[in-house]
Amino acid sequence: MSNSIGLFDSGTGGLSVLKNAIKKIHNKNFVYLGDTGRMPYGVKKPEEIRDYTLEAMGFLQDKGVDLSVIACNTATVHGLDASVEKYDYPILGIISWASLDSVEVTHNRKIALIGTESTVNSKVYDNTIKSLDPRIEVKSIACQDLVLPIEHGNLEDAYMEKLIRKHLDEFGDFDYDTIILGCTHFPIVKKSFKKIFKKDNRNVKIINPAYLSIKRAMEILNIEKDNEPLDNRTIDFYLTGDIDLFKHTLNQFLNLSDFKLTFNQVNSDDLTKYIK
Repeated sequence: MSNSIGLFDSGTGGLSVLKNAIKKIHNKNFVYLGDTGRMPYGVKKPEEIRDYTLEAMGFLQDKGVDLSVIACNTATVHGLDASVEKYDYPILGIISWASLDSVEVTHNRKIALIGTESTVNSKVYDNTIKSLDPRIEVKSIACQDLVLPIEHGNLEDAYMEKLIRKHLDEFGDFDYDTIILGCTHFPIVKKSFKKIFKKDNRNVKIINPAYLSIKRAMEILNIEKDNEPLDNRTIDFYLTGDIDLFKHTLNQFLNLSDFKLTFNQVNSDDLTKYIK
């Protein structure tokens, strides 16, 4: 065992999951694979996304991680089941946990979902939530154009609020009291969602899929709530695209000064060996 946890996302979105992981888990190192050279995933064919996810899980297995989190809704939709079937180590997605969280906190049984085109079109959240409570009404909006600005670190409040509000207005008179941020990029700009709801005098619970998925990872690895911190913790980043662009967004969102960081370039063509 390498005493590390793997995280995989199409790009910087998984940083929202990493943020929660480092807050809760102090006795592990982390290995993060961002497929930044092939993102966005939300407009790709399901078969492509499945294969990319299988490649990522194989890559992280070779790094000796104890467990991997598919920190991407789209990759969870199309790649989780195949990955669990192929690999013999713990692999978690995030959709079932976000669904459970939303069902537990909604009062009026009206849940909004925003995500990529692929996630929304799959109806996986709708079906999972309905299986938990068939009385709940779910309305979903695809917000594909939010992904790239966040990926590129365009997080300025006024710009992001305008973009987000455009999509929230699409819900019309659907009086939801809970919204699922169904793409891990979106919690990076959670404060913009909060500002909009505050301006509208609305009390809306915002569901970040990271919370229960990390809690579940801790249960699987028998990590106690008050786990003792490791000395000299590390986070190894592996990226298939522009490292400097990734760092630009990372530095705006996370303070990782307590970690030793490495940034490594990966050729996406080299990942294909894991599905041959």
